[in-house]
Amino acid sequence: MAEEKKLKVYCETSFWSFLNGRPTPLAHIAVTQAATLQWWQEIAPKCEIYISQYVNREARGGDTERAALRCESMCGVSAVDASIPNVTELANLLMHGHAVPDCESTDAIHIAAAAVYGMDVLLTLNCKHMANPVTLPVTATIIAKAGYRCPIVITPGDFLERKEEFAL
Repeated sequence: MAEEKKLKVYCETSFWSFLNGRPTPLAHIAVTQAATLQWWQEIAPKCEIYISQYVNREARGGDTERAALRCESMCGVSAVDASIPNVTELANLLMHGHAVPDCESTDAIHIAAAAVYGMDVLLTLNCKHMANPVTLPVTATIIAKAGYRCPIVITPGDFLERKEEFAL
């Protein structure tokens, strides 16, 4: 029996931040943290999870205790090299095409890395520059014109609501 192909998922830094966030009394953040943890426990084992050196670098910043937790949770996760020319070129196209603001170059790199490395999904909680329904069509068009397939850019909560569509 042939082994089923696993979903390739690039987990951007905000995912790791919510996965390892401090408990909060703010309901909307607590719900997001719970969905992120649920995704990690239920869905991640069925996927190939990837990060890049940019995720690794960003995860090491901020609160020392939380940074240690983020790094611990990423231990053993496969990494792609987001410094290769194809990623840099696509990130520049995303910024020049106004899919991502110039001041958010790392967000453009995350999107570009996910596309260049053929990820099925870019998992993020960044709805301003990544999982933004207004800019996603622009992002997808730029990526397609560059010869790549745009990954599904989605939050853990939205993924869980639509998990049957991913045939896991």
